[in-house]
Amino acid sequence: MASGRLDLFIAKLPINTVVLTLNCSDSASELLSIPLYSALYLKRGTIKQAIQLQFLEGRECFADFMEMNFALARQFQLNALRRYLLTYNPSDQTLTIKPSPISEATAPLLASTLGSGTLSVGYELLSRLGIPERQGSLIKIRQGKTVARFRLHVPANLSDDRLRLSSYWLQKWKLNANTIHLLQYDQRNSFLSLTPSPNPTR
Repeated sequence: MASGRLDLFIAKLPINTVVLTLNCSDSASELLSIPLYSALYLKRGTIKQAIQLQFLEGRECFADFMEMNFALARQFQLNALRRYLLTYNPSDQTLTIKPSPISEATAPLLASTLGSGTLSVGYELLSRLGIPERQGSLIKIRQGKTVARFRLHVPANLSDDRLRLSSYWLQKWKLNANTIHLLQYDQRNSFLSLTPSPNPTR
């Protein structure tokens, strides 16, 4: 058995072809243990389909991802830009897919100058948390009993791994700038939670 979490992208690919881009994060993916040119079946619940699996390397990314065409994604009721868990079972050559919407990461929290209604998330951090790259989309943060809604801003620097929040919200929520925080993002409701990290270094 081998497993890995990947983001789904829709691409113009041949029917029933799935392309995996792995090793975008720090650790090697278990899914690389799948033999090349294997006859595999993609499975979700009672849905099962023979697929051709391909691997791509050398693509710049911060989170592993998979690509398939729209028809295959629709057959399995999968949504683009969502995160899924793939589990490979060599005994029956199946790749079982299921949603895996909650992701965690650590990042520096900085004060932002963009305005109190904007949350700035660096692209690298965005990728690790599974937040879709949609400038201006809605992100919600819950602190205690307070829920605040922000518009997403993604800086141009692709290697940016920082989170920026206005001084107003830093003071209101008693969060310390220039410190490492634990972040958790839930794709199902666009909620981001953040707490001070017990370990100041990453």
